[in-house]
Amino acid sequence: MIDQNSQYNQLPKELDSVFSELEMNKHLRQAGIKKSFGFSCSYLFQLVFCLIFQHKNWF
Repeated sequence: MIDQNSQYNQLPKELDSVFSELEMNKHLRQAGIKKSFGFSCSYLFQLVFCLIFQHKNWF
């Protein structure tokens, strides 16, 4: 049986410390970026950030 991973366990753990040190959540809020439901803005930003360095895109 395959265990389902939490949505937050799928990104590299190193990003959490970097994003918290740079206070990315604070900067996203100051830029007026917010969502009402679904994945958080910080999670989506980290996902796109990872895709850039893996030479992948959404398609």
